[in-house]
Amino acid sequence: MKEKIKALAQKFYPEVVELRRTIHAHPELSGEEKNTAALVANKLRTLGFEVTEGIAKHGVVGLLKCNNPDTKCVALRADMDALPIQENSKQPYCSKVDGVMHACGHDVHTANLLGVAMILADLKNELTGTYKFIFQPSEENIPSGAAAMIAEGVLNNPKVDSIIGLHVSPELEAGIFGFCAGKFMASSDEVYLSVIGKGGHAARVEELKNPLLISAEVLLALKEITNPQIPVVLSFGKIEGKGATNIVPDVVEIAGTLRCFDETLRAQLHKDITLRAETTAEKYLARCEVNILKGYPVLINDDEFTETLYHAAHDYLDGDQAIPVPSRMGSEDFAYYTHHIPACFYRLGVGNNKKGITSGLHTPTFDIDENALEESIGVMSWLAINA
Repeated sequence: MKEKIKALAQKFYPEVVELRRTIHAHPELSGEEKNTAALVANKLRTLGFEVTEGIAKHGVVGLLKCNNPDTKCVALRADMDALPIQENSKQPYCSKVDGVMHACGHDVHTANLLGVAMILADLKNELTGTYKFIFQPSEENIPSGAAAMIAEGVLNNPKVDSIIGLHVSPELEAGIFGFCAGKFMASSDEVYLSVIGKGGHAARVEELKNPLLISAEVLLALKEITNPQIPVVLSFGKIEGKGATNIVPDVVEIAGTLRCFDETLRAQLHKDITLRAETTAEKYLARCEVNILKGYPVLINDDEFTETLYHAAHDYLDGDQAIPVPSRMGSEDFAYYTHHIPACFYRLGVGNNKKGITSGLHTPTFDIDENALEESIGVMSWLAINA
């Protein structure tokens, strides 16, 4: 079976590359994945899948029922949405949509899963159980597409026993697969602060409660919450006060992100952030309004399931291409699935230092070494069969 999968991966690889390039050239933002979803649904139908569309708006599910379909149900998931980034590339498959780009590799995830669908469909008569292919919208935005699809019953009818997903990693060389059991990716919350003081003419400082200066004090007070030893990260990426050289505004808006690996600690941190921000502003006779938007939970890879798939990947690759990787502060809405059923979310290396393919995720120059796709579709097919 392993050799059959490798042969099919080689056979379908060129088509998977073309699918990836088509999706990359026509990116769609979260909640707008209409054309990508249609492409996916049409391809699944040509492969003989039972297809359901319109789940959580643009989600697509394809069912492949093999011999004794009630034996098990393994789900495989890919996300489809792009980011609001202007691509800086001279590649022929560069984004044709102004200001929108697949800078997080979801085009790769989608094309990869379609490649797996091709392989498993070809082997249908030799396989046992049911394989549920989940193509998910809105991974990049809150509210989460994963949570919405789960709420609409994607893990039922038939009931899913386990789920597998992947994410591209440019820091890993193409063809390297990274696994981490347990708490793999952090929770993610959005933190919004409104520091409200008293503005006016910048020269009349005695009349002001300058929210810009107070905001600096608030940020310094909150800086102490970040602790790499726990680990916890509270990081701010936006501060906006609509004043001028001689105008102090009344309000400064601040936005940031909170990451950690413990749900109990997460709840306590929400209280600590609110208390520190409010009391610091009050020291300067100002106010700070705190709004924390709860995002993705901690992504927890099932220990036993992940260990099984790690060894299966080792077996397929015949070498040192399957490696352990550390947990990371990034977050992923695949985490929602991991709180319902045994799950394994792993990393696919797509970088190539020799070719200069080194740009990070969420950057205008992000790209992949497409050679990674041949092994990727083979490995995920093998993992699905061994799940």
